Amino acid sequence: MTAGFPAWFYRSVFYRSVHDDGAGAGSAGAAVPPGWWQRALASFPDPVAVLGPDWEVLWVSPMASTASGLDPATVLGRVLWDVVPGTATSEEPLRRAARTGTTTTWEARIGGPHWYELQAVPLDGLLLVVARSSDERRAAAAELAAMLERTRLVLEVSTQLGAARTLDEVAAAVVAVATEQLKADYGGLSVVDRTAGRVRTASRAQIDPEVEEVWADLPLEHEGPAPYVCRTGEELVFSSLEEIEARFPAVEQRIRRSGLRSGVVVPLVTEDTVVGALTVGFVAEGQATAGVLDVVRASAVAAGQAVRRALLLADRASAAEVLQRALLAPLPKGLDVEVAARYLPAGHRDHVGGDWHDAVPLDGDRLALVVGDVAGHDIEAAAVMGRASSSLRSFLLAVDGLPSRALTAIDDAFFRLDVPAPATVVAGVLTPPGAGGARSWRWANAGHPPPLLATAGGRARVLARRPELLIGIDPTTERTDHVVTVPSGSVLLLHSDGLVERRDRDLDDGTAELAALLGPLAAAYADRPLEAMLDALLAQALPVRPADDVVVLAVRTP
Repeated sequence: MTAGFPAWFYRSVFYRSVHDDGAGAGSAGAAVPPGWWQRALASFPDPVAVLGPDWEVLWVSPMASTASGLDPATVLGRVLWDVVPGTATSEEPLRRAARTGTTTTWEARIGGPHWYELQAVPLDGLLLVVARSSDERRAAAAELAAMLERTRLVLEVSTQLGAARTLDEVAAAVVAVATEQLKADYGGLSVVDRTAGRVRTASRAQIDPEVEEVWADLPLEHEGPAPYVCRTGEELVFSSLEEIEARFPAVEQRIRRSGLRSGVVVPLVTEDTVVGALTVGFVAEGQATAGVLDVVRASAVAAGQAVRRALLLADRASAAEVLQRALLAPLPKGLDVEVAARYLPAGHRDHVGGDWHDAVPLDGDRLALVVGDVAGHDIEAAAVMGRASSSLRSFLLAVDGLPSRALTAIDDAFFRLDVPAPATVVAGVLTPPGAGGARSWRWANAGHPPPLLATAGGRARVLARRPELLIGIDPTTERTDHVVTVPSGSVLLLHSDGLVERRDRDLDDGTAELAALLGPLAAAYADRPLEAMLDALLAQALPVRPADDVVVLAVRTP
């Protein structure tokens, strides 16, 4: 809403303008000149009008004339909804204000496409009507609705891909996402076979059968969009047929025959390796919008993990541990901090759980860190974990790295999509160093074991705060951000409950014992790789193979 004055202010000025008799002497005997209050009302930034007892227009401010696009001479003395376009919908609230004698507020268009919030203020048998533009608020609401819709799509994509265990299931999920969720005309999953030097694409009979048959199996060096993306890892966005043909003239005829005129091709990357490409195409030009690209990029993250998972499950016999590791995102490289992580499966051979870790580089040299644990120890828990980790990564990017907002978004998505298992999560963002070399760590915690912070001097403390509900219990839960300073040379440790939980002690005692181990080790290993410190910590904290899965994520600042 644009800046203006509150209704009571306008009512006060209006009252003085109606009863203006030149009264109101000051300390020196000066008086407000006759007509001064009317001129004051006319100078205000909001459109203002005065209506008589028969709804006739008695007076309009210059801003009201501008908003309605009408000359005051053509409307004065006439019934409002007979002469001002768009005001017929205001008749009921205006009559209600006059009947009840109370200020009434509503929203309507006036004289064109612009929306206004209107207030009718009854006074001495007349109505003062004040309008304030609501275009900005409505635009913000529309933008928020679009973001929430993209969020819903991302989680739904992650849900479908998280359940896929074979390449055929992944391809079916990709096609469903493209055609059902994005309303595209084509969706294709391309997978690289580097041993054979081929790119194989599944697309499920959506375009010309001969074109699909040719695209189904191409050399990796082929001069087409999908092989090019698989070969280079470069993202392609096309708004028109001319753009596609200019970029890939060697396959111009086949692209024309496909009927596709705009779209995106996004690489599927896992562990710094391009494993395939995700293609979404439209028969109309100009359909590769920013919103479509956001969803496709997020889908590509989940699809890449799904492809890698399917390939691993096809190649190895031990499906449980392979599934768990495939769902864990690789750690980023080239950072100004050291990052190390460990996943230790439980002692049961067929045990699979929902523990995960993630590290996501953000704009401004910030680093998002996440550790979570989905309830359960079965394939379903692992599938939910895959969906949750991919979605939370996307939400952290979408909300500019605000942990509480990211947890609120995934909480809402869990509830709306009826995700079957709750999850504990701690998520935070580490900032780049300030002038003194210290950084800040902003985090939010949804029922998860608290992070630990060890300084270079060997002092470790538990970053415990008031507990908040798990994800997936109550979507109205208010999430809180906490902030702590991270001095130079510190180690920040996030972990799952499997590291500290034992039958013979509670979590608080286990966390305190872990802090007692971490402090001295952080100091002793200050000049050695963080990986070595993490291995030493796990060796002391877990003398035997754990009964529950264990995930640990550590960051050391220089």
